Amino acid sequence: MRFGLLGPLTAQDADGPLVIGSTKVRLLLGILLLKRGQVVSSDELKAALWGTDLPATASSSLHNHVTRLRRTLGAEGAGRLRSVPPGYLLDVDRGALDSDRHEELLGNARTARLREDWETVRRSCASALGLWRGNPLADLPGLDHGLLYGPVLQALDEARLVALEWRCEADLRLGRYDGLAAELYALTEQHPLREGFHRHLMVALHRTDRQAEALAVFHRLRKILADELGVSPGRAVQEALADILQGHGESARRLPAAATVPAVAPVPEKASGVHVPAQLPPFSRYFSGRRAALARLDALLEDARSHAGTGPIVISGPGGVGKTTLAVHWAHRVRTDFPDGQLHLNLRGFAPDGSAVTTDSALRSLLEGLGVPRARVPASQEARTALYRTLTDGRRYLILLDNARDAAHVRPLLTGSATSLTVVTSRDQLLGLVAVEDAQPVALDVFSPEEARELLTARVGRARVTADPRAVDEAVELAARLPLALAVVGARAAVTPALSLTRLVERLRRARGLDAFTGSDAWSDVRAVFSWSYETLSADAARLFRLLAVHPGPGITVSVAGSLAALPPARAHTLLTELAEANLVTEGEDGRYSFHDLLRAYAGELGERTDSATSRGSALRRMTEHYLHTAQRGALLMDPQLAPVELPPKAGRGVRPEYLADIGEAREWFTGEHTALVETVVRSGAAGLDLQCSQLAHALKTYLNWAGHWADGETVQRAALAAAERLDDPTARARAHRSLAVTLRWSGREAEVETHLRRALDLFTAEGDLLGQADVHLDLASRYEQQERPERALHHNERALGLFRELGTRGGEAKALNNVGYFQALLGNHAEALAMCDAARRVFEEIGDLRSLALTWDSLGVVHQETGDLERAAECFRISAEGLREVGAAYNEALSLDHLGDAESAAGRPEQAREAWQKAWELLDGLRHDDAEAIRLKLRR
Repeated sequence: MRFGLLGPLTAQDADGPLVIGSTKVRLLLGILLLKRGQVVSSDELKAALWGTDLPATASSSLHNHVTRLRRTLGAEGAGRLRSVPPGYLLDVDRGALDSDRHEELLGNARTARLREDWETVRRSCASALGLWRGNPLADLPGLDHGLLYGPVLQALDEARLVALEWRCEADLRLGRYDGLAAELYALTEQHPLREGFHRHLMVALHRTDRQAEALAVFHRLRKILADELGVSPGRAVQEALADILQGHGESARRLPAAATVPAVAPVPEKASGVHVPAQLPPFSRYFSGRRAALARLDALLEDARSHAGTGPIVISGPGGVGKTTLAVHWAHRVRTDFPDGQLHLNLRGFAPDGSAVTTDSALRSLLEGLGVPRARVPASQEARTALYRTLTDGRRYLILLDNARDAAHVRPLLTGSATSLTVVTSRDQLLGLVAVEDAQPVALDVFSPEEARELLTARVGRARVTADPRAVDEAVELAARLPLALAVVGARAAVTPALSLTRLVERLRRARGLDAFTGSDAWSDVRAVFSWSYETLSADAARLFRLLAVHPGPGITVSVAGSLAALPPARAHTLLTELAEANLVTEGEDGRYSFHDLLRAYAGELGERTDSATSRGSALRRMTEHYLHTAQRGALLMDPQLAPVELPPKAGRGVRPEYLADIGEAREWFTGEHTALVETVVRSGAAGLDLQCSQLAHALKTYLNWAGHWADGETVQRAALAAAERLDDPTARARAHRSLAVTLRWSGREAEVETHLRRALDLFTAEGDLLGQADVHLDLASRYEQQERPERALHHNERALGLFRELGTRGGEAKALNNVGYFQALLGNHAEALAMCDAARRVFEEIGDLRSLALTWDSLGVVHQETGDLERAAECFRISAEGLREVGAAYNEALSLDHLGDAESAAGRPEQAREAWQKAWELLDGLRHDDAEAIRLKLRR
């Protein structure tokens, strides 16, 4: 088996990549790999998985996670994960980790460096750097903090930086200056205290006749070191300075003291608990040109420093002109001016399929980037904007809002703070922001011929450009000097060195571009560039590329891509890798693959031209069925009492649903696929897949309601209702009416609730569906509870209880029994109430319905509080709130915390009461539920 630590965690066996399920299982594997061959105690593992807030079930949960990890590792790896008191040990061979290979390559480079074999140094370091896919174990939250694992990860990152330093040094020794200065500029911005990068940059600038810039680099380094550490640059940098001042190049040939890779790197100091977002996308090492634009941006920042702030900066220009590349490059250069962090968000304003990020979604993403938990993000746009501006007020953030549609798209996302800087990119000039919000415009056009040649030279190498200058000039013109097109041309030329530039140009000349970009302007031949790249793909990869346009985005997992194209996951992964290498998709740190809006449009056009409508429709059906079968399993894990729709025992041909092991994996999957799931319901209904639309909506209702995504829930259920009406399926219509009513009730929108519930009850009754009738009676009871009409609520619960008993449904009977007991307690029948609720509790414990169990503990708390046993009541409410938090039922958790506060207050413990009410208020306020106001009044007493 082989494992990857140098980026998001990966694992593979002889058959290919392994899909590692939940975050906690991935975290468990990551820890065991970092401490391979060592026994890691159970206490250490529990602390790493849950922190200080250990659940009561931590020990059994840890055992379950170990079991799932063994199952994931298969026969080959499971035997290596052994239980060794007081914990677990993972026995991994030397060489099985990508970090082992990195260490070996760096050792080769160290030896070659000592004998000044610079070609070997460069080759070894480049190979080592090629192993990196991102920050070490970047997908495992929390590992980089603390003394247990932070130093190990820091040591890995230090080894990467040493490889970078040595590779840059080898480039200097070998005279390979193309693009080196741009890369080193970025490295010095990212690592301002690392003198090696500054020294190499000084030498690179000096060797390319840019002495003034080289001296500026030295002076900036000297100031940084003096301000931060109170020291001066070291001997190697001083020697490089002397060479520059004396006008010769000895600094490039001197061999500084050998850098070493410490066994444990120092952990950088960071204020405890401070959330500092660092969301900027990676910079491009091939960034070229744009000197005037960079000077304009620098001047705007300097003006902001002098005048205590500036309006937002708007970088505008045609699509593909390099707005994002410029913004990201400059943001990396100036990020140290914004110590509170950097936020980035792609607004997808010009997405061809119209799937722009809504203002509400954008604000939610920005707030989460600032550390606001999802459950505490307000529901209304006004409240989100207010919270966003409050959190950024007086702080120094750099916010990059990419691909905005228009001024209205951006205006609610502006901070209102003079200390932060917002940079917006758009194809629109955003004149409204310039006129009203004092935005500073930076307009981009296509490259000049010189800039275009510079970019191609950086990508394909000076030797090939010099050998075929006429072909380069023609390529520049055929690509219309559009940076996006030039980047694709250069990338393809670079990865096919045997293909002459003349041949490349011939292919471009024969190709045709996107209809939207035809003509004589800068857009003319984008499709030509894309088609040339597309035509180099294998037939299977080309088919998958076309089918990716069927997926709603924003990103697709390997598993979903496999079902979309009717391929095994391992094959889908291979083809996605091929597409990524061809720069037609990008793999994110979360393992999802996405592509640029223009590429999505291109893939869609290719699909319409190449694949039949039947073929594309089949892909949509397979994707929908993948989501349907996986979602139904996840929904049943979250709510075992959910009445599932009847699905075939196996999904359709080519569909491989994902296996979700427990409620934690289910919640994680629903969260990751949230956007795609909602859009798939809408698209499947529009495409005539009415049955799948109705069924998928039913499977999503539990997650959407529990997580508080009521607006999406309404969208989904209205689509399902329309689909059910087209099907003329009374049962499906009843389900949709009921689900829509529940969603509206959860969100506090009462006007339509009873109408939909009564319609559902009539339909279920006409169909003789006793289970459906029972469920609606429970919903009617909840409605009457909200109206403070306990007698009517008790009546409907007793009707439900009778129906469940007639059906012999233990779980449903227990749910109704608990509800009846709850209302009996409110009506003063305490002994009967206690017996009913306790009987329900035993059933839920037996069948494993965690949410219903937690709700029953809340009912028991009410019974004990009504009888005056406040200590027992408080304990029941605490158990209930913890259980509801475990399953992600935020609204119900808030109600149990409210009950806990009432019990603590009645027991004469005001501080404990306020603590419970505060937590309840935060949850309800985050959900923007009307119940928050009542708890706020309690806190003000």
